[in-house]
Amino acid sequence: MRVRTLLLAGLLAFGGTIGAGAASAQTGNVSGKWQGTWVYQNTSLGSGQIVMTLTQSGTKATGNMVVTGTPTPRSGSVTVILSGNEVYLVYPTGMTGYLTLAGDEMKGQLDGQNPANVILKRQK
Repeated sequence: MRVRTLLLAGLLAFGGTIGAGAASAQTGNVSGKWQGTWVYQNTSLGSGQIVMTLTQSGTKATGNMVVTGTPTPRSGSVTVILSGNEVYLVYPTGMTGYLTLAGDEMKGQLDGQNPANVILKRQK
């Protein structure tokens, strides 16, 4: 997971884009309000809700995320980098995530000391 985090940090430093050519032309759309749940992979550690509102420009989106149920505060600004249907969350508090976009749903994992599985649905 550390390699992914370093890769994302490097990409942000060099303009915040991933991929080139056809991949960037097929970037998914994550704009809007997303709502869902997270559950630690060790389910006995807990779970909670996520609400995220994003505005996208090209392969980058920014916005705000509200996360409930965590032992430490995780709500605040969020940056998302897209490559095709791959969604990479880069979060100022050190939390990162790797989600897959399929229409109006994103699923994947938030990394950290205790990884968590995430399912988000676009609100209409």
